[in-house]
Amino acid sequence: MVDRLRTSARLAVLIVVLLIPGIGATISYTNVIGGQVDFARNELAGTVVVRQALLALSDTVGGRAPDLAALTAAVAEHPELMLETKLKAVRSAGTGTPAERLAAAVALGALITEAGNTSQLILDPDLDSFYVMDLHIVQLPKALIAAAGAAAPRAAPGSGELVAEQAVHAGELASAAGSFRSDVTTADASTALDGLAGRLQAVLAAADAVEALSDTLTAALSAPKAVDPTGVADAVRAAVPPATDVLTELLSVRDDRLSGQRLVTLTLTCAGLLLAGWFAAAVMWRTRTDVRTTLAAVTAIAEGDLTTRPLPGGRDELGDIGRALAAARDRLHEQESQLGDARKVREDNLHASFLHQRQAERKLRERAQKLIDESTTAIAAELQNVAGQVERVRSAASVIDERVSTANEATGTVVARSRDTAPVLAALEESLRRVGTMAEMITGIANQTKLLALNATIEAARAGSAGRGFAVVANEVKDLADTTAESTEQITATIASLEHDAGVMSDTIAAMVSGIGGIDDATEVLRNVAADQHEVVEQLNRQVTTTISRIRELSGVAEQLERRQAERIGAAGMVLMRSRGGATGTQPAHLVDLSSGGLRCRAEPQTQVTRGESVDLDLQLGDQVITLQAQVMHLELKRNQVEIGLRFLDPDPATAQRIQTHISAVLDDAREDE
Repeated sequence: MVDRLRTSARLAVLIVVLLIPGIGATISYTNVIGGQVDFARNELAGTVVVRQALLALSDTVGGRAPDLAALTAAVAEHPELMLETKLKAVRSAGTGTPAERLAAAVALGALITEAGNTSQLILDPDLDSFYVMDLHIVQLPKALIAAAGAAAPRAAPGSGELVAEQAVHAGELASAAGSFRSDVTTADASTALDGLAGRLQAVLAAADAVEALSDTLTAALSAPKAVDPTGVADAVRAAVPPATDVLTELLSVRDDRLSGQRLVTLTLTCAGLLLAGWFAAAVMWRTRTDVRTTLAAVTAIAEGDLTTRPLPGGRDELGDIGRALAAARDRLHEQESQLGDARKVREDNLHASFLHQRQAERKLRERAQKLIDESTTAIAAELQNVAGQVERVRSAASVIDERVSTANEATGTVVARSRDTAPVLAALEESLRRVGTMAEMITGIANQTKLLALNATIEAARAGSAGRGFAVVANEVKDLADTTAESTEQITATIASLEHDAGVMSDTIAAMVSGIGGIDDATEVLRNVAADQHEVVEQLNRQVTTTISRIRELSGVAEQLERRQAERIGAAGMVLMRSRGGATGTQPAHLVDLSSGGLRCRAEPQTQVTRGESVDLDLQLGDQVITLQAQVMHLELKRNQVEIGLRFLDPDPATAQRIQTHISAVLDDAREDE
């Protein structure tokens, strides 16, 4: 459960858990102290009733009419004491005769005892008030009832029962007088109230009166008789107000002490609870604020936002975390700056390498174009000369063919033409030898070009990724050199065939010259030979024309060396690839080069792409990120990385324009640096 709660909720639960016992203890204490206060106040209520009952009892014993109205009012004022039944018994008793006064005294004594019980005066816990209470509830009623009994004995005069009865009353009075003095002494010794004994002098005087009445009864035991209790009643009546005042004051002091103690305790407790609540609210607010601030800062750092944010600054653990986060943020910001500088240095190096590569490519193209142009120009001139010679031979063969039918008339012409043919054939052989020499020269050039391409390939391999474009050019030059060698071999074979045909033609003409005398017989053979000669000349013409076309194709080497549809630039940055089908998530790669039609990048070996697959790209160009679609055209594992060639799939005009603008800007910078 704690793991599921947030920090502020944990603090709230902890505060509630800690406050519950305190609140429970406060309520329990309030109940206890409240019970004690109610106990003291019930005693005060009982004191009010007991005071009026003692006064009524004193008046009754003294033979005066008691003030039952005051007693009735006191009982009615405190119905919680439930004294109505006892009060009815008092009202029903008469006060005319000593016996009636005795009955009334007993009823009032019962009311006082009941008041002491229901008001819990009889259970008073303090020594000082307990002994003063004992005077009111036990000793004073006891003395007054004993005095009333002595004034109205039940036994017959002169009987032994009267002696015993009066002796008992005398003992009760003596015991009460002793209790008066003992209660006053003990209460004075046990109280903190000053002058208690002085304030109870009336009680001591009542003790003297009670003791005097006891002595009177004791002295008259030989001839017992009824006595007058008026002196005791008056003394007790005089002692009741000060004694009751002392008891009320003692109970009030205790009530005030308990009430004050309760007030102070509850005030301190409430103040403590309020302080604890305020402190708890402050802790919760501060903790919640610090945690929220720390979480916001950590989340921002995790998302790459290193802007300055507020952090806890206290001296607690969250403040330490805040200072640590500030230091981490500054360090990350510094590292990001360093990475930015390193990226800029890398881009500058790539840019410099790109410029060097372009320079090398241009020089290589210029050199190769110059060599090929020189060679093709010379070869084309020689072959044009050969073509002219072949045309002349073809013309001569045509004339021979036309004149064969009239061999007799044209014999002289044939001999002349045959004689003219010999120099032509000699010139033809000389031209063919020169063409062979030029073919050997082209072979040498092709070999040199192959060697140049091999050196370029080695230099491109040393340059690494920056030399890939140069390697492409070297491969193109090598292919062109191979093509040139193949064309040269074909030219050499054609020239050999021409030389062979020229030799055959020379032999044929020689035979014609030697056999001119038998031309009639050889007319048919001559026609066949002429036809063969014409076919050989046509074949020679076709081969020469093909050779010239191949030589002319060499003049377009510059265009063949630059076969790309769009110019590529070296580039650096991040590329994010996502499968169109959603089979894989975002896969990062590092940009190598870029053109308006595609790009090349490197990724980790575990990158999941296949040739021909369509992907979505997030391409970063400077401070901008563009999204476009592409198709995987090339996959190759190199140096524990996958090199991926991608072709853009119909980017929208705005995206294409942004790519072309970026490429043009890089190329313009390259040209300015050049």
